[in-house]
Amino acid sequence: MSIWSIIRKEIAHNRGNFVIGLLCIAVALGLVVGSVTLLAAHDINTEQVVDAKERETREAMEALEDDYRMMMRDMGYNVLVLSADQSIDELRMHGAPNTYMPVDYVEALSTGGIENLNHLFPVLQQRVTWPEKEREIILCGTMGQVPNFEKPQFLNDEGMYRNPIREAIPAGAVELGHDIARAAGVAEGDVVTLFDEEFTVQRVHVRRGNEDDVTVWCDLAKVQEWFDLDGQINGILALECVCHFEEFGLVEQEVQEILPATQVMEFGTIMRARLEARARAEQMHETALDQEIAYRGQLGEQRQGLVRILVPVVLLGAAVWIFFLILGNVKDRQGEIAVMRTVGFGEGKIMGIFLIKAALMGVAGAVIGYLLGITVGAAWEGIVFWSPEFGQLINPALIGLIMIGAPALAIIAGWIPAMKAAQLDPAVILREE
Repeated sequence: MSIWSIIRKEIAHNRGNFVIGLLCIAVALGLVVGSVTLLAAHDINTEQVVDAKERETREAMEALEDDYRMMMRDMGYNVLVLSADQSIDELRMHGAPNTYMPVDYVEALSTGGIENLNHLFPVLQQRVTWPEKEREIILCGTMGQVPNFEKPQFLNDEGMYRNPIREAIPAGAVELGHDIARAAGVAEGDVVTLFDEEFTVQRVHVRRGNEDDVTVWCDLAKVQEWFDLDGQINGILALECVCHFEEFGLVEQEVQEILPATQVMEFGTIMRARLEARARAEQMHETALDQEIAYRGQLGEQRQGLVRILVPVVLLGAAVWIFFLILGNVKDRQGEIAVMRTVGFGEGKIMGIFLIKAALMGVAGAVIGYLLGITVGAAWEGIVFWSPEFGQLINPALIGLIMIGAPALAIIAGWIPAMKAAQLDPAVILREE
């Protein structure tokens, strides 16, 4: 009878002992594989959480940029491009520029590749008296916002702004600052007369605490017509977009490289407020991200510490259990071992029977334990079976180690009992039996 036939009959005869040993190895290796899988799944989930947080941060910052764009509409632009001949003292004294430049300057800026300006807004401003209301106003003609083609992210398929912060004012309409509307006793939707022409009040702006509160906006062509300034403007408002305050001032150099006959006024207070708000928002999101990373890292370290303790304990426990199972099996089968010795089975074959049985126990336990461990470990971290993330948990190196290590562990644990079985004296055993 071959050794394999004997092993097969031995397993069939004492299947309970074999199944208990197999389950012992399966549970032990299941805990090991489950622990390793749990750590790997934790890392995968951590990457996903961090990616999601970073995505949320980017989306929040993009939303914040949109909010800034709308706030800038209400706070006022932070850059004013003027003719080089314009006296700043006279501008401050009269509240409006009194020198002019071609409206084509706007197109030159929009197509000149300037990087630090957004939302170009050409204006023709005049400080005048509203004759019908007998109120001094700043009359501002505008053609609406002109795209900066260096910023394609703001443009639609037609090359125009998706959501301009200042829409063009249609012919026959006006917009009023808060104080002048209140003083004139008009509201949105009313019809007013300005220089003997009727206009519909399209909008009344909220109070801003500056000269915008006494400004009347209307179509640029109409103001040019009234003051015989065809093709002329006296300012280009814009929003300077910089991420660091030390970049403040670079826009003047950019503008003058394109339009040498101009000068640039930058309103640092508005810029500083915007940059500081942006910095606070970025810091808030970075802090939240750092806290999440720190929490996930701390949780991972705790689990690693538990695994470092758990793995050797369960492996030692499995080895001890297999040792006593095989030892008990040897004691129970002493008579059969003695008979096999008397019919010619040597010590090597006797040891081989018990060690091969232990190795088969280890292989079967390894398969069951691995499948059990990876499934439970993945499920513990919420990773769905056969999802792309589950595929990342399948580690060929770990599979190889388990398939080699489990039989090796079983053989090592059963070595001493197998050696004891091989060294039994058949004469003594048979006489006692």
